[in-house]
Amino acid sequence: MQMKRRVALNGAWLDEVDSRIVVSSVEPADGRENISAVDAAAGYGQRITGRRRSTLDMVVKFRILEHGHSESGQQARAEVLEKVNAWAAAGGALTVNYKPDRRLNVILAQAPGEGSLWDYTKEFQIVFRAYTIPYWESASAVNTSFYAAAGSGNKSLVVEGSAETQCDVMVANNSGSTMNSCTISIGGKSMTFSALGLASGETLVVDHSDGLIRIRIQGSGGTFRSAMAKRTGANDFMVAPGTITCSYTVANNCRITVGWRTRYL
Repeated sequence: MQMKRRVALNGAWLDEVDSRIVVSSVEPADGRENISAVDAAAGYGQRITGRRRSTLDMVVKFRILEHGHSESGQQARAEVLEKVNAWAAAGGALTVNYKPDRRLNVILAQAPGEGSLWDYTKEFQIVFRAYTIPYWESASAVNTSFYAAAGSGNKSLVVEGSAETQCDVMVANNSGSTMNSCTISIGGKSMTFSALGLASGETLVVDHSDGLIRIRIQGSGGTFRSAMAKRTGANDFMVAPGTITCSYTVANNCRITVGWRTRYL
């Protein structure tokens, strides 16, 4: 049964798993913030030394429109619940109908138990949890691409949203000769690459998988090789919302693409 508030995993809507499912509520929980602080030298107050969000939960509640007063009814309710658990088990990209172009990458933290299957009014509950990226983020990435002549330059970018996000960077060498060095700075964080061996037609790719950084070179045939050992500098390009600057120093003419998914508290 289709409801006003709907929830999907990887594009599959819960209310379409079985017509007897009624989603009663979709409840994003408060983000779990970890804040560390030390006493200020002035003798009063504290100074914040670190702040990070650890997890974000999404609670989904639903009912099953099937009477359980008979053995066959209880069996039918159990079968519907099995379908729901199969839908929820793998987790993935969670979306809701009232947040267009938003997603939350989750795992199943708590599956609904059967309880009393005869109870027609029972409300079941699923808890999903976002660990690697505990923020709502845009389902589609923002990408800005620009030509960079050999030498140094910069480009202004605007990051929307309300939380820090990770930038991906691609440096495509189209100069006709091998590029061995470049430096990319985003939001004040710099990575310098040396001995790259980036042939013409190849691309240096700094991107992320489940929130973890990857640094690779994509060959002209589409294959990748690691370039982690070619880098010195920042661990990642983390940027806060607002206007940021991408600065670069490149040995060859190339095309630089900077991308990110906007994140929201």
